[in-house]
Amino acid sequence: MSYVYDVSFVGALIIPDEKNLSVEKTHQTIDEKYSSQEDVIFTPHLLWYEISNIFNNLLKRKRYSYEKVMQFYPLLAKFRLTTDFETGVKYSQKLLNLCNEYNLSSYDAAYLELADRKKATLCTLDNNLKNAAKKHGIKVLSAE
Repeated sequence: MSYVYDVSFVGALIIPDEKNLSVEKTHQTIDEKYSSQEDVIFTPHLLWYEISNIFNNLLKRKRYSYEKVMQFYPLLAKFRLTTDFETGVKYSQKLLNLCNEYNLSSYDAAYLELADRKKATLCTLDNNLKNAAKKHGIKVLSAE
């Protein structure tokens, strides 16, 4: 089975004051299958920009020290995310269509498009994205 992790799901796995036991249990189940090559966890290239921005905001708001934030990266590396690098005009058009159809940001549309293209289950805590995915016929694991 294939999964797509969005940034809200990833953040709930690694940022201490955003950790979510349900998310951790969901990831543990997926990770155990992944270890036996049954599951693949995808994410769009966008996630790496978003996670860097979240970490930067944690620093700006003085929620965590630089040293503590840098400790999040080894945790992130353990998730064995497969980064998708889809780009181009047709891809951008697909994103815009999804934005217009479901009133999403382009960022959220990237996760929805990837889950659709890979026939994957979307893992998110974002309510707008969950609702759009369900309307689009994509299975959602919200872990809430």
